[in-house]
Amino acid sequence: MGRTQSDNPHQKSETKALTAFFMGNSFCRLCQKDEKQLISELAICSKGISAKGLSFANGSVQSARLPGSTGIWTLSRNDAKPSFIDISNPSQLSESIPDISIHAAIYRQRPDINAICHTRNPYTICAAAGGSLEKVHGEAALILGDIPVIDYNLTGPYLELISKASIGEPLRPIRTVILAGNGVLGLGACIHEARAFVEILEEWAMFKIFSKIHGKTVNVLTLEQLRSLGSRYARSIKFGGRQSA
Repeated sequence: MGRTQSDNPHQKSETKALTAFFMGNSFCRLCQKDEKQLISELAICSKGISAKGLSFANGSVQSARLPGSTGIWTLSRNDAKPSFIDISNPSQLSESIPDISIHAAIYRQRPDINAICHTRNPYTICAAAGGSLEKVHGEAALILGDIPVIDYNLTGPYLELISKASIGEPLRPIRTVILAGNGVLGLGACIHEARAFVEILEEWAMFKIFSKIHGKTVNVLTLEQLRSLGSRYARSIKFGGRQSA
């Protein structure tokens, strides 16, 4: 926990093929150039998340790593600066807080993930109280995809929670997980992507709640509507933002 960024003989490559998964970015120049940059952006993004009203969940950390590394940097609510942990070292994991174990397990199962944000999203927790989050926000639904809601149990094994969420399933990547009554896990290719996912999810939940408060009708998007949005989104990317006829 007490290592510094200059003491880093931990660059170990993952053996899993990255082609089995797909996320938004493959490399982020803002946070993945080197460890100094990674640590700086982790601290900046953690402050930005708090400024958005998304606090640290109880006993949670934000974490990030350089692609392919088994060394992760973590930041908790009470940390003055990020700390280093080698997730391939069982003794380091056994001495760390429980939340780091779930981060380590996700990194092992998902080589495409290089950052995890564990935040307490107040609107998301309320909106998902029924066990799911209705697809009423088109952009958010397209970006985030499937969002499993898991009953959070402090006494239950973390690996069991992960397997229930199918976080490691290839070709159908999970980007966000709602831990009922606790918070949200945002899983990104970089720290900025993970942060974006938890913020987009909170906006989705706010949209749903505010619509109901003001008595506005909220229609759940059909599969056909999502497909139409998805095709237009794909065309806009292909043609540089220009919509084809």
